[in-house]
Order: sequence, then C-alpha cells, then structure tokens
Amino acid sequence: MPDRSLPSLNAVRSFVAVARHLSFTKAAADLSVTQGAVSRMMQTLHADLGVELFRRVGRGIELTPTGEAFYAEASQALDRIASAARAARQQDGGVLRVSALPTLAQRWLVPRLKGFQAENPDILVDVSVSEHNVDFSKEPLDVAIRFGVAGWPGSVTTPLMAETIGVFCAPGLLEQGPPLRHPADLPRHRLLQHTTRPDSWRGYLGAFGLTLPESALSLGFEHFFMIIEAASAGMGVALLPIFLVQDDLASGRLVQPFAETLRQRGSYYIAHAPGAERARRIRQFKAWLLAEIG
Repeated sequence: MPDRSLPSLNAVRSFVAVARHLSFTKAAADLSVTQGAVSRMMQTLHADLGVELFRRVGRGIELTPTGEAFYAEASQALDRIASAARAARQQDGGVLRVSALPTLAQRWLVPRLKGFQAENPDILVDVSVSEHNVDFSKEPLDVAIRFGVAGWPGSVTTPLMAETIGVFCAPGLLEQGPPLRHPADLPRHRLLQHTTRPDSWRGYLGAFGLTLPESALSLGFEHFFMIIEAASAGMGVALLPIFLVQDDLASGRLVQPFAETLRQRGSYYIAHAPGAERARRIRQFKAWLLAEIG
C-alpha cells in the first residue's frame, strides 16, 4: 500500500521549480510541461499537506513561512534522490576499466571496441596495458585480459581462447634469404626473440624434433607488436600468435612460409573480482568479448 504521508514526487518537483522561480510560467518551462499542469500539481500538493505554501502578492507570488521551510527540505531531498540515481546509473553503466596485454590491446581489442560502444553507449571504456597478475582488491580495475594458466588468487577467470603460434616473415626474406620451407630451415635464419618468453623458439623447434642453435637467435623484443614490426621490416623470422597477425597476412606485410603451428599450453582469460558480475557493465563487456571471439 502507498504511504499516504508522502506527497506526490511530481508535485514536489513542481513545487520546488515554482518556489525557485516564484513563477508558474518559468517553472512550467523548466519542467517542459504546461502552466496548467503545474497549477494542478500545486493543487494536489495543497490537498496532500493541508497547508498554504504560497500567497499572492500583487500580480506575483511569494512563499509562506511554511512554504520556505518545506522548500529548504524538499529541494535538498530532490538533490539527494538525483545523486542516488546517478550513483545507480554508474553502477549499471559508467566507466569500465580494462587492463589488457599490450599487443592484444593494440592489435585486437582496440580496433573492435567501436562495436562495444555502439551496443553500450552508456559505458565508457578506459583501457590500460600491463602484464602482471592483477590484485582487484588494490587496483582500480574492473576486468583484466591475461595469458597463462587459470587459478589466479582473488580472481574469477573465464577462458577466452587458446593460443596457437606460427612462423612469419616479410615476403622479401623468402626471395633474398636461404630457403624457408619447413621448420628444419629455421636455424639458417635470424630468429627474432620474445624476451619475456625466452623459451618460445626452443619449445617450437622441439615439438618437431629439432634443436635451437644459440647462434640463430637475433634481436630481442619485449612485446609482440615490436616483433611484428621487426619481422615486417625484414629483420628476421618471427614466432607469433596467429590471431595477432591476420591483418598483416591479409595486407601482405607478412607471410607464413609453412603451415606447421604449435598450440601453447596457456590460454587467454578474462578475469575480475569475485561478485563483480553484479555490475551490468562487466556482464556486458564479458558477453561481448566472448561473442567477438566466437
């Protein structure tokens, strides 16, 4: 049952607008309603309260002492309601803070975010890059996209995709350098090294029964996007996640000289704090991300 001691919220909003301007006409313009609608709201409020809030003064109006006291309380109450509504909307929409791996953010996530924003215009995505395990209790982040093996303390993780790596190089390298038709040809080339995955080449070659001569290792780079640029410039042969170089293959910047690939032990995950999915912005982003990966 409704609380009969509470006046109509619309009537209170109309009263506050009239009291602010001391004008029915200006209040109606503020509220985008007719002057007649404001007058009816004032009649409803008078009936609810049983007291006079305004009195006529010449051709205008002024607040009675009771009206002044009610205005002071009512205007503050409406401000508090508006503040609570903004907080609720931010809980449901607001800013989504995402931490992603550098190359994944640059070459995969950011180019696709336009689609998420089109579907969720009330959610502002703030993307940062890092590679460490996130402590959601201490860092101002909503979600993180990471590579590895699941089981990070203090996080709920959902697998996104496995990682399959392949061998790539610039087209000119095939024309000018030694043959590169199968993995056994790799030791004759300069192999670009991922310094945070120092065993990548050894693991790849080992999967095909081959060993890695230390002399084959060339320049080292911290991030995949650096290796992609070095490979496309003809500086050596790269071992890269296939999903990160689809645009480079399509444009002809890189080629895949042979089909042998290797699925890595780890996978990509989206992680968030326990219970964080109660926020719509996190649910929406997680669902969109899974749909994008398919």
